[in-house]
Amino acid sequence: MADDEIRTARRNLGRRLAQLRKAAGHTQHSFARLVQYGRSSVASTETGHQHPDRAFWTRCDTVLQTGGVLTVEYDRINDRHRRQRRLSALQAIEGNESKAGNSADGSILWEDKDSIDARRLALKTSNDDDARLAYLENEVRQAIADNERLTPAMLMARMRPLRGYVDQLMSGRQHPPLRARLYVAAAQLSGLLGALALDLGAFGLAHAYAAEAFDLAEAAQQPDAQGWARATQSLIAFYSGDYYDALAYAQDGLRLAGPSPHRVRLSVNGEARAYARLGDRYGVDKAVDRALTILSDYPSSSQVTASLTLGPYCHARAAANTATAYLALGNGVDVTGHLNTAINAFDAAGLPGPQALSRLDLATAHLHRDNPEPEQACSLVLEALDLTADQRYESVHQRARQFLAMARPFAQQPQLRHVAELLSARTQTRAPTPPGLPSPL
Repeated sequence: MADDEIRTARRNLGRRLAQLRKAAGHTQHSFARLVQYGRSSVASTETGHQHPDRAFWTRCDTVLQTGGVLTVEYDRINDRHRRQRRLSALQAIEGNESKAGNSADGSILWEDKDSIDARRLALKTSNDDDARLAYLENEVRQAIADNERLTPAMLMARMRPLRGYVDQLMSGRQHPPLRARLYVAAAQLSGLLGALALDLGAFGLAHAYAAEAFDLAEAAQQPDAQGWARATQSLIAFYSGDYYDALAYAQDGLRLAGPSPHRVRLSVNGEARAYARLGDRYGVDKAVDRALTILSDYPSSSQVTASLTLGPYCHARAAANTATAYLALGNGVDVTGHLNTAINAFDAAGLPGPQALSRLDLATAHLHRDNPEPEQACSLVLEALDLTADQRYESVHQRARQFLAMARPFAQQPQLRHVAELLSARTQTRAPTPPGLPSPL
């Protein structure tokens, strides 16, 4: 294929996309949201003015249920384009050889200097350097640290311009080590956005971001990043009620992560809580024991790690997740110590979400006692709802609803009715679903 033929083939592929999109009843705007790209990107692709990568065409095939025809055609065009470029490069080398030094028998002794200079220039051609990547990495790490300290909507808004910056870098050229770093930073950004979307109750968007995070980590071929992304997918699946998926993601993360510190989070936040919801006490015991054993290899610290930490979970978060798992099995007797450890740490750190969740678990533990204490339990729930009054946390609302289900035998308690009314009012005023953000792929 000559250059003109490649351009024609790409325009034809764009027109084919437009035909399939229209036949499926999608506007460019609605279709763009489904494939997580901007409407202008879809429009430019359909006219042949933009040439997105393979991931875009794969998503189009999935949304339009084409059986992969668009991706197959993209691969065909891309393969021919690569072969043409290699042929052009060989022809250029052959042309330069005619100017190179020849021996008496006509064999080539050295290359032309211009050929060497051209290769050096190509090697140095990149639109990124260490400073730009370091900026991106620092911004993402800071945002992960700020998660639970800022409201989900506020942090989501702050990350939107950074997503655009990632798009710019991803469309450029980088050498392999820089490219891998860029993919990891992009994976962490998508994982964070997935967790924020979950907090805001946008489950579909949360799943899409988390899947994107894993795809990017996989493309970077970084096991540590893959384990982190799987832990985030497990978290989102858990709060979506997909407990088998939550377990599968956690177990795959443990397989991929190897000796990574993410094993603590994958075990206690992923495996243990999913096993508990599936009623598997043996699985919970095994996962908790593994998490606490791994955690014992790390220095003990009073500092609370981020919920999406890029390192090992802290003792407070491990304790809180252990309590959540055993409470789901109906065991509220042995969790008080874990919860007191967690509450003290979260209170000292001033993290409203974890403070509320641990109080909700402690409230549930009060109902599990031989002599239940519904009044004290309700007081803890009201504290939890007050702590998160100015923020939306889907996890807090779910945990509060689970408490109310557990407290049905005490339905006549005035405080319990107050909790139910407050939660109902809180969840009816739902935060608006955030608009789809452009994809870094």
